[in-house]
Amino acid sequence: MIRFVLFSIFLCLNTVLVTAQTVQQRLDSLFQSLNQDGEFSGAFLVADGGKVVFEKYIGFENPAKTEKINSNSRFELASVTKQFTAMAIMQLEEQGKLSCEDDITKYFPHIKFKNVRIKNLLRHTSGIPEFLAWDQQWIDKKKTNTNQDFLKVIETKIDSTSFKPGDQYTYSNTNYLLLALIVEKVSGQSFASYMQQHIFKPAGMNNTAVFSARSPNADLKNYAKGMAYDAKTKSFKNVDEFPAFSYLTYFDGGSGPYGISSTAQDLFQWNQAIQNNTLLTRQNFMKAISVDTLNNGKSIKMAGLYYGFGWVFTDSTNSESKMHFHTGGYPGYKTINIRDFKEQKYFIALMNKWNTVDVYPLTSAVNAILQKRKAPVIEREKLTGAIILVEFQIKQLLGTYEYTKQPELKFKITADDNGSLFAQLSGQSAIEVYPKNELELFYTAVQAELKFSKENDQITALTLYQNGQELKFNKVK
Repeated sequence: MIRFVLFSIFLCLNTVLVTAQTVQQRLDSLFQSLNQDGEFSGAFLVADGGKVVFEKYIGFENPAKTEKINSNSRFELASVTKQFTAMAIMQLEEQGKLSCEDDITKYFPHIKFKNVRIKNLLRHTSGIPEFLAWDQQWIDKKKTNTNQDFLKVIETKIDSTSFKPGDQYTYSNTNYLLLALIVEKVSGQSFASYMQQHIFKPAGMNNTAVFSARSPNADLKNYAKGMAYDAKTKSFKNVDEFPAFSYLTYFDGGSGPYGISSTAQDLFQWNQAIQNNTLLTRQNFMKAISVDTLNNGKSIKMAGLYYGFGWVFTDSTNSESKMHFHTGGYPGYKTINIRDFKEQKYFIALMNKWNTVDVYPLTSAVNAILQKRKAPVIEREKLTGAIILVEFQIKQLLGTYEYTKQPELKFKITADDNGSLFAQLSGQSAIEVYPKNELELFYTAVQAELKFSKENDQITALTLYQNGQELKFNKVK
């Protein structure tokens, strides 16, 4: 659920001493400045030298603003979950119950493709396609599907990997779904039970669990619900109220790539358990933050960063003191857990509102304050209201658009009976977009815009603007 680029987070830059306030006062000022409109929401914890030096709880657990976020508030970790799933696999390997060199057909004999090893799953080099982008007809949308349901699809619908395992790095949540299933097969326990007994309890994580918020009888007490900004009502709403996020319900029973809920304090306990070798020997944990190579000998990287076993890092050495982290993004949630072994610095951010602040600039600002440097200015995302288009204005935008340099990559613009517009890129779910004017649409789920070109009163193309890039798609029908 992540595809991000990290700039230097825990690297010392030009030192500018700031002494007017204490570190705690400056951190508090930073977070207060981000909440001037009262819409910032999350749990934040900073540790230095292995000790908590700052905690902050801001906002509410629900759109109605009836329950304030507190130290017991649980958040969906999104892809921060992957480091836990990887830990379970490493524990089982340490016990001699599996090997990361094992071919996964040893555990899934009905899978049609071969030569995928456990280590390929851990480092996203398997070539197994992303299950969140499967043909929607493969999924039973009338129920909350589980890992077993997804496994049946893999066994019956997927004949081969998209590339030879080990040839490429391609982030796919399916990898960690299969890892969770391997944990179950090898341990003889459910994934939830294994994690509780062998990771959460030993680490002292009393408010953490494998959790499906949309399953029947789910206990939502102290659960921070994911929210996103609705440009029509100009307010934050539960993500379940957005048609574009309907997949959350039928994917919510999955676990391994996501599906763990936790608190900021429990993630501190997790970091300490790793530091103290409570869950795994230091030697074996080092595999999680070590560099490995593709079949061509090149290092396995994600957007220039090294990818380990559920952790990302910038240092290619085998030093145990190097920084490592993982972010998470799931509708309504943005998360990060970042650690520095040597200094025992940890930063934990759990946010339950999209469209507010990204985790990377926030992390850079926190680190600058810890180093008593001037913190960079963080800009809140602008919450823009939408206008209403009339029927003929909506109809002119509808259709299919092809990327000029890669025709198989298409955008489909559709509308529902209420006139709501949706944009769907090949292999992804349709996401609601909002009109800024009759030729410009904007997203609230991500920071991106669509601008349409018009010639002789006919729409001829659209251009996607995202992350400083412009991609033009020509209208084909």
